Parts: sequence; structure tokens; C-alpha cells
Amino acid sequence: MESVWQADILFHVNAARAAHNLAPLQWNARLATAAEMHATDLQSCRRLAHEGCDGSDLRLRAQRVGYTFRRLSENLALCPCDAAAVVQAWLNSDGHRRNLLDPNVSEMGADTRADAMDLRRQQWVLVMGRQ
Repeated sequence: MESVWQADILFHVNAARAAHNLAPLQWNARLATAAEMHATDLQSCRRLAHEGCDGSDLRLRAQRVGYTFRRLSENLALCPCDAAAVVQAWLNSDGHRRNLLDPNVSEMGADTRADAMDLRRQQWVLVMGRQ
């Protein structure tokens, strides 16, 4: 891990999982790269979607970074907030909560991008998987 915010989101994801008696996730650099590429791509076309501006889906993005997976999921958010708040927002959403608390994932990577022209457009991308 390279930054404080990365350690922070890992901490909050794992705190949520611990509260439900689930194993913690490990940081995975390849998943982080997939999240970063997707966040950058979405920022360039100013939208929030699981499909990339280039038409890519999560599986293709994982393959592009060399992540061989048995399980894969992705949470997105548009939230000018910190890691604690975005994890709480995901916990308040049924689909995102299911992904976050999936006992079949073991690793994660994430990225966040703020739009310099509109700080309300901070994007969060969380990718979780199991090899």
C-alpha cells in the first residue's frame, strides 16, 4: 500500500467485516490497479458506471492487470467523503453490502478520484476478489 487513504479504506472495510465475524481482506496491488484504471476511465467521461467508457466490464479489467480470479465484485460510489463514510454508505445499500460482506472474497484494491472542477464528484472504486 502506498497511501494513508488506502490503509484507511482497508481498515474500515475490515472493521465492517469483523463486525460480522468475517475474515479480513488483504490489499492486492493488481486489484488496486484495476480500480485505479476504472476510476481514471470514469473520470475522463464524467460518469459512474460498472461499464467502463471503453466498454470494459469488471472481468476484463481484472484480466488486463493479470488478476486470475474465482470470485470478483465491485462497489462504486460518488461521494465527496472519507473512507469511513463511503464504507458506511456501501453498508447502507443492499447490493453493495452483499459485496462488502461476501465471505468468498479474500482480497481488495481501491481507488478514489476527485474532479478538480467539481469536488462533489469524488469517485470511489472498490474491487474485491479471490484468486
